[in-house]
Amino acid sequence: MKILLFNASQTKFPNLALMKLSAYHKKQGDQVYCNTYNVNPDIVYISCPFPRDRPYALSVKKMWESLGVKVVIGGYGISKVMLPPEIEHIMPDYSLYSIDYSMGYTTRGCIRNCPFCIVPKVEGKLKEWSPITEFWNKRHKKIILLDNNFLASPKWKQKLEFLRDKKLKVNFNQGLDIRLLTREMAELLRQVKYYDWKFRNRRLHFAWDMLEIEDEVERGIRTLKEAGFKMGKIHGHIMFYVLVGFGVKKEDYTYEYFMEHDYYRFKKLIEWKAMPYIMVYNDRRDLPILRHFERWVNRRYYQFILWEKYLKSKMKKLKLC
Repeated sequence: MKILLFNASQTKFPNLALMKLSAYHKKQGDQVYCNTYNVNPDIVYISCPFPRDRPYALSVKKMWESLGVKVVIGGYGISKVMLPPEIEHIMPDYSLYSIDYSMGYTTRGCIRNCPFCIVPKVEGKLKEWSPITEFWNKRHKKIILLDNNFLASPKWKQKLEFLRDKKLKVNFNQGLDIRLLTREMAELLRQVKYYDWKFRNRRLHFAWDMLEIEDEVERGIRTLKEAGFKMGKIHGHIMFYVLVGFGVKKEDYTYEYFMEHDYYRFKKLIEWKAMPYIMVYNDRRDLPILRHFERWVNRRYYQFILWEKYLKSKMKKLKLC
């Protein structure tokens, strides 16, 4: 059979589900194609990773179905459907994207129940999922772990020791939970070759999404410093995702609110010599100030220009919308 795999997401990040489907069908002797219209497939698989991809995914589905082709669609952007075990637990076909690193989940789910996160709804409580050896191609010296809360695993120590002993460069793609960090964890993480997902810079990612966990964030950063991690607001190894724009209506989002909740977290991270990275909730466009704040922080403009001076250069009046 001719199998067409289609990724509805516009991101450049490789699609793990499609790589597993590719491996499975190639094992059956099928011909596999990816993201092309120049083929007459027997089956089309469409992956819809994010809700924002849903309209595009459904339009692609409608087009192929109108031609009488069987379509299977899945992904968190459209359903809770998981791959069947015989596909889920197969070595991914990394040749599909010509990548030189492995990727996968050692756990699924999470111990938290953050209101802005879809993981508890679709994956439930944290559970062990796959050993690293299940998806690690031994020809690869790099690996991306997609666990939603890696440090919550009871087996975190064995996994870190495995990564250390195999001398693998690793990216903890979804970040680590600063609230769980202990001195023992920090010292073992220090022995691992941690990197960003492009494997260019030494980087560990954490998150400060809610103002109320400030004490835990400060304690965690202190633990990282004591363990010997390189700190710095520009060239340090520690980066924090900072969620903004969640849980507040447009009419309630005053400049005072922004300064007390969003700018405040940025300022504290800079004081603690950690690198901030702004994440705008659902990419919301109704609060232009967040787009300006995102650019000012993520492009490191704060090195050269004060925030209010930058904002005034972008908006005629110091207003939110």
